[in-house]
Amino acid sequence: MKTDILNLLFSFSFFAILGWILEVSYRSLRDRRFVNPGLLKGPYLLLYGISILALMGAVYLLQNSNLILKTFVYFTITTGLELASGFIAQHLFQTRLWDYSDQRFNYKGHICLKFSIYWILLAFAFEYLILPPYQGFLAYLSPGVKVLFSGVTISIMFVDFLMVLSKKLLDMEVDEESLRTEFTNLARPLLEDPRVLKLSKYPHHRGKTRLTHVKEVAYLSFLWGKRLSLDCNSIVRGALLHDLFYYDWLREGPRLHGFRHHNIALKNARKIASLSKKEEDIIKKHMWPLTIVPPRYMESFIVSLIDTFCSLRDYTRIKNNENAKLASVCASLKAGKKNDKNP
Repeated sequence: MKTDILNLLFSFSFFAILGWILEVSYRSLRDRRFVNPGLLKGPYLLLYGISILALMGAVYLLQNSNLILKTFVYFTITTGLELASGFIAQHLFQTRLWDYSDQRFNYKGHICLKFSIYWILLAFAFEYLILPPYQGFLAYLSPGVKVLFSGVTISIMFVDFLMVLSKKLLDMEVDEESLRTEFTNLARPLLEDPRVLKLSKYPHHRGKTRLTHVKEVAYLSFLWGKRLSLDCNSIVRGALLHDLFYYDWLREGPRLHGFRHHNIALKNARKIASLSKKEEDIIKKHMWPLTIVPPRYMESFIVSLIDTFCSLRDYTRIKNNENAKLASVCASLKAGKKNDKNP
């Protein structure tokens, strides 16, 4: 099978839907009611799509390998992805997609020996029973059908993910007073710098200045950083400086702005502050995947994700109460500045 990008995207989409059907059938029959097993709302499970791509690669690489090595690799892929998915869902989205706590030989309810054996058996079934006819099916389909199917499916998945993420962001339960104080203390040094305040003169997204945008990204990224126990100081500093450029990008500036402005912002940020490697990575990778090279740190990935979310939210009708929260934070910053001048 020719493993080009189009075939990979189609396979991911196809098996994400097929895996959803498998999970719904199993859980609904077990519980005698309809159960949607995924984090997203639509009829697809990203875990199955990703797992199948990993298994396809493993089957190709292990064609002449013995049974023991294949068993180990299939166990590592399936159980490893299940553990990672369960951990991410619990700690990032506060959602339990499954719970093996009542099973013997389980690890924190995310994985257990019994289901790991099931996944290994399914992996072998995929290699010998499913993959051969699927290869013929894939070769039979025209490129146009693959593009249409994978394009529509992945687009719906992406929008679904953003909607779930936005709901989690807006429903976060936080100790706002203490977090506002901490965010204010971290942000104040940069927000008192005239070179950062100058961003208020430039429009950025619909109805917002660039200064408002970087504050929003910094505040929401800070909240997620606290939730995940990350380096919040680097997150706030990097987020506040990630769009530090002085032109109206809709009407002026360099060509291919989206591919170039992160380097411009990094150059300007270095003139303002001494940056850590993590802060530089946050600024340089905030436009990923346009930057090609992925974020090096989790802090960089969070800021990139939140920046995308805030940008899309500015051009959609997603309702939120973050503007009110941010206005309160900004008021705290201004009040703190006045108090510093008049002790």
